[in-house]
Parts: sequence; structure tokens; C-alpha cells
Amino acid sequence: MFINQPICRTCIFFLSIVVATGALANEQHIMIDSDLMAIHNMGNIAKEGPAPKAAVLMIHGWASQMNEVGDMYLRLAEQLAEQGYASLRINIRGESEREKTNFKMNSTFGSRIADAQAGLNFLREQYPDTPIAVVGFSLGGATAMALTGNNPDKISSLVLWSSAGDPAEMLNSMPADVVNEILNKGEAKVQEWVELTITRQHLLGMLGYDIFTPLEKYQGALLSIRGTDDFVTPQESKIFASANASPEESYLISGADHIYHSLAPDSPYVARVITHTVRWLNDTIPVKR
Repeated sequence: MFINQPICRTCIFFLSIVVATGALANEQHIMIDSDLMAIHNMGNIAKEGPAPKAAVLMIHGWASQMNEVGDMYLRLAEQLAEQGYASLRINIRGESEREKTNFKMNSTFGSRIADAQAGLNFLREQYPDTPIAVVGFSLGGATAMALTGNNPDKISSLVLWSSAGDPAEMLNSMPADVVNEILNKGEAKVQEWVELTITRQHLLGMLGYDIFTPLEKYQGALLSIRGTDDFVTPQESKIFASANASPEESYLISGADHIYHSLAPDSPYVARVITHTVRWLNDTIPVKR
């Protein structure tokens, strides 16, 4: 299943105020598309100053939330702000509510794409003349690919962390008796890092999507980062064969798991992922003349 492994309790979605220091000083908790929760980081750029280098949309993984496991996206937003980028971290509706719905999963892959599209539209409205980059983690990577396939000329750089592929593979990862219970009774409980309730809407909503073929229209930059110990089947051969990206790169981190050991004390992998992502954006985002 497309899981992000155990989530630390301090990383669960919240709407508390971010401490206004350093690169997080310009963060705003906002609502877009009526009730889509997000955090907009305007970067370390004065309101009357130059436009950001780019605006980066971050799409979280399955059953996660906008700061991501181990605060990986929060940390990425901070590094991006220090480098002169704006960013937007969105919650996926039907997943990110978590405790508020007793971890009931009601999203579909179509609703994931719609939420990502709302985030992209927001950034294009806020920064109409600024390049847009998209970062997707795990199932968020598959979502990011679908978004890019739908908007090949609106995205300048696509970065995939531990990306999943066909969302229908979720069916293959579930025991047959659980799938039957979901289909017959409408929902079933699955024990992951917490007890999740998988609804029929969620399960069936992952079927019928081709995320690879539409990538043939994408000609921007493409980076995929994965650990050698990732439990998700590597998707890079399909991704790079489908896209007409330039430049493109696959970065493999020896010893890293699906979540880059982000919950382990002093793990070096997340910093490596973030550093390489920021460096990639600096190298591939088109510079205005």
C-alpha cells in the first residue's frame, strides 16, 4: 500500500501558528477552493521586492498531511524560502483530516488531482509571471505526474520523492478479504501506523487512471529521488520512458527507505533529499532575462 510509515504525533496536521522567525516568517495558513487548507510561504522576499525565482507546489503522500512525515515539507519550504522561492503546501481532502474523521479515507485519485490543480491555480494567480515547480511524495508523486500531464506547459520542473506509480496498485497491496469487506460493506479497517478506515469510494477511486501516457507532452525538468530500501516498486523506468523531459535525473540514495528514515534521530537522508531538490531547482528553473 502507498503508506508513509509511522507518523510522529507532533507531525500530525495542525492549524497552530508557525513561529514567525527566519524563513518561516512569511507563512500564512489559508483556504483555497473554499475549504482546501494550505500553507503559503512567500519566501524571504519583501512585498515590494523582486518576484520569487519560482513557486513550488508540494503534494503529500497517502493518508499524510501538508507538512509531511517528519516535517519533510516544512523543512523543504524553509530551505526554499532562504533560496528565494515561494511555496504552497496543500492538504488533500478526504485524507489529511486524520483524527478529525477517525482516520477515514474518503478521497479518490480524481479528488487528489483536483486538489493539486487548485493549488497550481492558486500559485499561477499569485505569481503569474513566475515559473512553477511541483514536488510530490509517494502517492503525491503519482498525483504530481497526473497534474503535470494535465498541465505540461504550466510546470517548469517536476520533482518526485519515493514516487508511486499506478494508483490502482493499492488493490494489489491489500489482502483479498479486506478488499471484499470494503466492496461488500462499504468500508473496512486496516492497521497501519494507526487504524485507518478505507472506504469503498476511496478504494474504487484509485482505479482507471493512466498517469504515464500524458507525460509525453511534458518537456520541462524532471528529477526522481528514491532510497535503495524503498518498499514501493521503482517507477523510474516508466516515468522517464513516458516523459519528454529535459533535463532529467534519477537520484538513488543508498540505505534510505521510503520515508528516508525521517523519524530516526540524526538521520542524514532527509537533508540530502532536500539539498538535492533545492540544488536541482536552482540548476533547472529558467532564469528571467
